[in-house]
Amino acid sequence: MATVAPVRRAVAVAAGPERAFEVFTDQIGRWWPLATHSVFGERASVAFEDGRLVERSEDQVSEWGEVLEWDPPRLLRLTWRPGNPAEEATEVTVRFHPDGDGTRVELEHVGWERHARPQQAAEDYSQGWPIVLGAFADGVAAG
Repeated sequence: MATVAPVRRAVAVAAGPERAFEVFTDQIGRWWPLATHSVFGERASVAFEDGRLVERSEDQVSEWGEVLEWDPPRLLRLTWRPGNPAEEATEVTVRFHPDGDGTRVELEHVGWERHARPQQAAEDYSQGWPIVLGAFADGVAAG
């Protein structure tokens, strides 16, 4: 099976790494674009709970991933499987680098070979992550 290249995306935000990490993790439910990037839609919520990232609707829960590494304000690494079975979990690493008065947030998504259609999954996320990171940047800017 051919290896599918990692998806890498980055965004610069006007906040220090501590604040950027806090918004990305503790406030994820405030900025994540649930209307377009979720299992249950815009009326759901998403949050880190007990070492997992979960989405909740009124009557359902979807585990998006398990935290593998939590190193504020430098690094977040987790499995990634919104709406997919555990055996299809990929891995997402988010790094927070000081950049002048702000922070460069770099995301890397790997492990596509676990999907039935690895290249298509990578292409879909290649298009989706810029939208998510844009929403994150807006969330940081909104305070």
